[in-house]
Amino acid sequence: MTNPDSSLRLKQATLYDQDKIYRWLACSDATSEMLGPPTFPDAPVPTYEEFCDDYNDEAFLDHGDFRLFLIVVDQEEIGAVSYFIRDQVAELDLWIASKHNWNKGYGSSALITAIGKLKREKKVDILIIRPSARNKRAVATYQKAGFEYYNPDKHDIPQWCLTENLDYEDAVVLVQFVNDPIP
Repeated sequence: MTNPDSSLRLKQATLYDQDKIYRWLACSDATSEMLGPPTFPDAPVPTYEEFCDDYNDEAFLDHGDFRLFLIVVDQEEIGAVSYFIRDQVAELDLWIASKHNWNKGYGSSALITAIGKLKREKKVDILIIRPSARNKRAVATYQKAGFEYYNPDKHDIPQWCLTENLDYEDAVVLVQFVNDPIP
């Protein structure tokens, strides 16, 4: 598995990055495509305090099962990718800070890079990502990185992946097994 965009790299986020990452998620020109009304009234934009509760100090450490990375392209920080590991399942999340950096392949490249890191450093068997079905752009990005829609006849995953802590009423579960090749 190689990163198709060789200028892209992931850099461990630190607590000094917390404010900036929050603004990318909650206050950018891309926010309305991910969170909040009118498209996502079921997933309101988090307050800074809510974000800090979700992305607590653990996410900013350079080790552990909850990690947050900056996506860097040609020395410019353009977004964030995270993973949280539970029961040998890694749940990933991704956001690009500005629409200016959409449609360039950075999202799928960042996921492919994060998956490579997970394979090298952690014992995980299953990768999941759980976007809104309304976010067709995100779903397409995740599919490009090798994820596929959960199918109970094909995928044996823990029940919590399907039911717990879903951010959207219409959340879809996309799955990738660590040993599956990326297309």
